[in-house]
Amino acid sequence: MSTDNFSRSFRGYRPSEVEAASARSAMRIEQLEYELGGMTQRASAMQIEIRNLHERIDQMREREASLTGSLNEMRARREQIERESSARAQQLMFEAEERAATLKMEGLRQVGELQRQVEQLLGMRSGLTQALQRLSEDIAGAMARIAAAPASAIDHPVEHHLERWVDERRD
Repeated sequence: MSTDNFSRSFRGYRPSEVEAASARSAMRIEQLEYELGGMTQRASAMQIEIRNLHERIDQMREREASLTGSLNEMRARREQIERESSARAQQLMFEAEERAATLKMEGLRQVGELQRQVEQLLGMRSGLTQALQRLSEDIAGAMARIAAAPASAIDHPVEHHLERWVDERRD
């Protein structure tokens, strides 16, 4: 309230103006109290909303922490699986290389054995060829002798001719 608005009278201010001002002030005080009540209610509602928001933020942080933990566990599991897979792959590669080396050595051994057998067979073929040549020559010589021999040679038994042939061969 301002004193500038009141008119002066003989003994001070006019009572009607003071009462009117007092009534206006009381009304203004009630209006301000009403507004204060509304503001208090809105402030309380905002406090509740702020508290709820803080709770939601805390829940979200807890959820984030939980998800972060789960994500870290999944990453650790993935890394472990990758390490195990890599180790298994290396082991399989080592085993495959070892098996390939074993197969290669076995193949080379078998090739060597086959080569030795082929050489033996070639040697046997050469010996057999020479033996067949000698036999062919011996048969040709025997045939020539039979053809040149007198007819009485036919009368001798086969064993006799074989013994002669062996004796000739020894010479």
